[in-house]
Amino acid sequence: MRNIHQGSLLVLLVLVSLGLFFILIGQLDDIGRGNYRLLHVVEYVALRAPGKIVDFMPLAVLLGTILSLGSLASNSEIVAMQAAGLSVLQLLRAALQAAVMLALLSFLLADWVVPISETSAREIRSSAINATPALRAKKGLWVKDKNQVLYIKELLPNGVARSVEIYQLDERGRLVSTLAAQSAIPTSEQWLLKQVKQSIIGDQTVRTFDHDEMIYSGNISIQLLEALMIEPRQMSSSDLYAYLVFLDENKLDSSAAALTFWRKIAAPFTVLVMCVLGVPFVLGSQRQNNTGSRLMLGILLGLTYVVAERLMIQLGSRIDINPFINAISPGLLFLAMAIYLLFKKQPHGLRGKGEPG
Repeated sequence: MRNIHQGSLLVLLVLVSLGLFFILIGQLDDIGRGNYRLLHVVEYVALRAPGKIVDFMPLAVLLGTILSLGSLASNSEIVAMQAAGLSVLQLLRAALQAAVMLALLSFLLADWVVPISETSAREIRSSAINATPALRAKKGLWVKDKNQVLYIKELLPNGVARSVEIYQLDERGRLVSTLAAQSAIPTSEQWLLKQVKQSIIGDQTVRTFDHDEMIYSGNISIQLLEALMIEPRQMSSSDLYAYLVFLDENKLDSSAAALTFWRKIAAPFTVLVMCVLGVPFVLGSQRQNNTGSRLMLGILLGLTYVVAERLMIQLGSRIDINPFINAISPGLLFLAMAIYLLFKKQPHGLRGKGEPG
């Protein structure tokens, strides 16, 4: 378990560092756009780190398992353990115990940290480039648009905002009117407000008007709103489930969001599958391979999984397979392949002679 943790975390450090390096290179061309400066780039790259950890965790566990157990096999330690009575099933159980901790870490990051870090990174970049101040509070988003301040309680992935409040100020910063809309829909370069309550504040009186629809006349760009929106994959599982309920209640297409939800739930299972998949390749004749060949083998396995997963999910989406089955099927396929390889390596069974059935 210690070897798998050390190997996986070392591989994860290398992969995440490479991923952040390429993000940094991609951001350098944008320095100078609006108020975007090098400090913003550093903050943006740092906030993208948790997301990269989650993205690379399955591959890191696969490579870490192959390299760490392969190192033990090269030193004949696995052979010695098997000679002492350790069965393949016991070896697999220990490897899975190590992988469970890494899978739990990945899920906690994806559910609690990544939604905040990814959203903050996009806000820093978009606000600086568009020169529009924006602040995400614990409950909602505040945006400054010249002499107007907008509060958006929910900015949904499909571009629809719910519970929007707009406060208009005069040249001296005094409040002159407010708008409260139940929802807002982006249309071309405008924002269509629905079910609006308008209050115009005078010196002595406040006049109130109700409108079914209104066009927001500010200068906030649709591009900024799109940049500030939370993408489904960046939402926590609870928020994503609430978003699915909202889509279903409003009779909107929820298939893509449902697939994202189940893929997020199945992500820890993928980490476990990658661990199991790495074990057969350090048994038998594989213990004679060097580190370079094991590394290449792990990379090829990881790439095969990524390509197969995307192909299967795209195919499943096109033929309208249930989102849960579509999300879990690549992991089940590779788990079946790993079990087949384990039995092929151990034709007499996975249990040791002295281990009870």
